[in-house]
Amino acid sequence: MDYYVILTGSKNNAGDFLIKYRAKQLFKSLRPDREIIDFNAWEEFDKEQLDVVNKAKALILMGGPSLQKNMRPGIYKLTKNIDDIKVPIITMGIGWKSIAGNWENTYDYPLSSESIELLNRINNSGYLSSVRDYHTLNAIRFKGFDNFLMTGCPAYYDLDYINKEFINPKIKKIAFSLGVSFIHSPSMDKLMKDNILKCKAQFKDKDFEVVFHHSLNKDKFLSTHGATQKHNLAHQEFAKWLELQKIKYTDISGSAENLMNYYSKVDLHIGYRVHAHIFMNSISKFSILISEDGRAKGAKEVIGGIVLDGFTDYKNNNLSKLLNKLSVYDMYQANKNLTKEIISNIEYEAKIDFVRIKNSRNQIDNNFKIIKQFLLQLP
Repeated sequence: MDYYVILTGSKNNAGDFLIKYRAKQLFKSLRPDREIIDFNAWEEFDKEQLDVVNKAKALILMGGPSLQKNMRPGIYKLTKNIDDIKVPIITMGIGWKSIAGNWENTYDYPLSSESIELLNRINNSGYLSSVRDYHTLNAIRFKGFDNFLMTGCPAYYDLDYINKEFINPKIKKIAFSLGVSFIHSPSMDKLMKDNILKCKAQFKDKDFEVVFHHSLNKDKFLSTHGATQKHNLAHQEFAKWLELQKIKYTDISGSAENLMNYYSKVDLHIGYRVHAHIFMNSISKFSILISEDGRAKGAKEVIGGIVLDGFTDYKNNNLSKLLNKLSVYDMYQANKNLTKEIISNIEYEAKIDFVRIKNSRNQIDNNFKIIKQFLLQLP
């Protein structure tokens, strides 16, 4: 049996499961000559796993935002000695992680020596690797690594919708996806609550619901690798606030199927979760993404569409970081005009026959040609 080993990061967040699910669908369709063996990216290979890896045609490192300073071993544990891996190491749809997310942040992107060693190995694999947005591509190229394609995230590609026409929506059900910046920022917490209240009022005669992509169940969430009490407590408190406001909410964490089944029934997505936006666009549905970091800004460059700024400034200097650790100092400056902008964009898009959403559909179809090129050249 010829196979690839893929390393994935799906723990609790529904979006991470979607990446893995869609990647496997692409392999099944475009590389039916290869089986897929899936290992957890955050676990170091034991002897048996290393043997499986070294008998594979390639080791493929899957995204999310895995291009980080401590990419190795922080995201991909692999082995202590990378030379123990004898097969080509290739990336598929990896993305950068930058809260400010500005283009100039790509010019001198911080990477540890171990991460550089891994990227050197990937760049010299003899095969093209893949990143999920142009910000990531630029960050990598400015480090001297030029053997990469911008393919978009695998989650963009539902094969049943490629080259299919966008149909104008009749909006009956609206989903608002909750971000994570509210955990660390009072101004972003206030902003998200304002967004939700105004959108709920705007669609008072429609089915409106807030969506959690991370589990609200304390035991379930804290049992996952890297989970924190602070994260879960903040989400629990937000859910209690929604109950006081008599606003419905749902938890879709834990699987790709939860995400897909839920958003397939939604007519309009508004919110902060990048993979809610990616999924909605992948099935040609109306979505407005609000950026709380560089992932959303990257998505706008990849497929266009409607991506609005959730914040206007992010203070990332050493003093701000210290104050943030010592107190409730807010590193974000929330976009006070955002709620008005959301409503304005919904109204305007209907007036122009959803041109921007149709353009996103076309761009996904164009990008599909690139990810197909990437997959077909794999060993």
